[in-house]
Amino acid sequence: MIRKPNWIKSPIPIGNNFTNLKKLVLKNKLHTVCQEAKCPNLGECWNLGTLTFMILGDTCTRSCGFCAVKTGQGGTIDYLEPKRLSRGILNLK
Repeated sequence: MIRKPNWIKSPIPIGNNFTNLKKLVLKNKLHTVCQEAKCPNLGECWNLGTLTFMILGDTCTRSCGFCAVKTGQGGTIDYLEPKRLSRGILNLK
């Protein structure tokens, strides 16, 4: 088996910023492109305090071949999502 080069390996996500953002997303029942797309850079970005929210649920209406986000027509609109999203944004540091 061929070993992957070190630069292609993503470190395990750890750190205070990562933990705080994960709690914020879970507490407010929000969706991020980072999580839904299974982004390998999630730990690095979240540790720097950067994340990208998805709105209107966890489904994308596009179906890009390179993306891991679930695709479909979308589900029921959650009318409380804007309030949770704004609360989450206000809690970002």
